[in-house]
Amino acid sequence: MTLSAQAKGLMAGGLEAKPAKGGPTEFAITGIPPASSDPTDDYFAKMQKYFEDLNNFTKKTLGLGDRAGVTGVGLTGDIINIMKKAAAKAGIVEPEMPASIKAMKEEREARSASEPEQEPGRGMKGTSLITLYMPEEQGGGQVEMWIDNKGLDKLADLSSETVKSSLVDLMKGDDKATAANAAIDNGIFGKAFAENAAWHPEFRTPKARMAYFDPSAEPGETPLFMIQSKNQAGYVSQHAGDLAASLINLLKAAKD
Repeated sequence: MTLSAQAKGLMAGGLEAKPAKGGPTEFAITGIPPASSDPTDDYFAKMQKYFEDLNNFTKKTLGLGDRAGVTGVGLTGDIINIMKKAAAKAGIVEPEMPASIKAMKEEREARSASEPEQEPGRGMKGTSLITLYMPEEQGGGQVEMWIDNKGLDKLADLSSETVKSSLVDLMKGDDKATAANAAIDNGIFGKAFAENAAWHPEFRTPKARMAYFDPSAEPGETPLFMIQSKNQAGYVSQHAGDLAASLINLLKAAKD
């Protein structure tokens, strides 16, 4: 059986974006083909529709559906499965893979076992990233929402309004901001930045950075999550609160 490049892509990775390989990618999929009598064609058509629905669900969940100025969204890390879980609860369920496709996938994985892909580093394993891609006419670049995976459960139990009103501006330059930025550079987020330095040096040099800290955290600890951008400081200043609230609502929606 011969698969199209798009079908192979769906089999290979689905939503997972890997910044360490050159940057997160959008998962908006268009051009859904008509139904086919071939079960494999039908499966890939359903998968394309699933990714399109998931893309729309992601934008809606993050409050981006009616907001101009965001051309796409990328997800990396544990947040992918969280988004898929929330979508499933809303009725957007990933199609079941046919046995024939599953066998092909297992065979291909067995053949490539001798040349495994490089494992993500500790920084990328320990963090999740939501990337909002911005149009060139508005300055381009991206807005990044970085999340410490260890804090996901704690964040899900918080009030979205509390988090929204408790964001800290780390570009102020005061002692607290200076200590927090140093902790970020030396902690799990800094490790993720270092692992991506060849592709995304801008991760370390944002012009805007808003963060949420555990209220019980000691001075100098890293935030549970932060929203930052090098090219879109104004967007972060204007929308960080709403993005933070949307993140908390997403985590609650996926919670058992």
